[in-house]
Amino acid sequence: MTVSTRSTPDVSISPGTARALILAGLLPFIGLAIGSVVMDGAHAAMLHLPLVGYGAVILSFVGALHWGVALTHPTASQRDRTVLMSWSVVPALLGWVALMAPAGADLLLLASGFWAHLAFDWRAARRHALPGWYLPLRIVATSIATLCLLAPLLLGGGHHLADPHAWPTATGEMPDACPVFPRHKAASGITSL
Repeated sequence: MTVSTRSTPDVSISPGTARALILAGLLPFIGLAIGSVVMDGAHAAMLHLPLVGYGAVILSFVGALHWGVALTHPTASQRDRTVLMSWSVVPALLGWVALMAPAGADLLLLASGFWAHLAFDWRAARRHALPGWYLPLRIVATSIATLCLLAPLLLGGGHHLADPHAWPTATGEMPDACPVFPRHKAASGITSL
């Protein structure tokens, strides 16, 4: 099999397309955050794991952007490519750890991960020619995603945060503790979904 060594063509993305895609990607954050704040404790707790899961997926996605920059940026040195590709897996690992962290800590870890990644984006934008709209759009997206992740803690009082590893029993009751992660206790007052 022969692999072409020609440089990749310029595939510019318009800022309008990027904005629309980012907005669409933020809708699950917004919906889950609103639901987890306005719903009663038991129903809001059902939205916790989907919020954490979506945050982990999106954090992994934004990390992978640097893998793409490393592979396609024409002026990146070998050292820059190694740093970009190495960093690109860190957000995925943070998201994975967040999925196993206790309720509350998982949201804080994801929010911190988004800001750490934005700081890395800032550094990458200074070293490599990224589109001028990229950083402003990332700042807005990071701010909205972070507010959505922290909304259950800040506005919901955290009273509805159930153990993210505990699943309802066949009767619909939440167990006192998850058998896989017994150190995590379900939030008091949540007995059924």
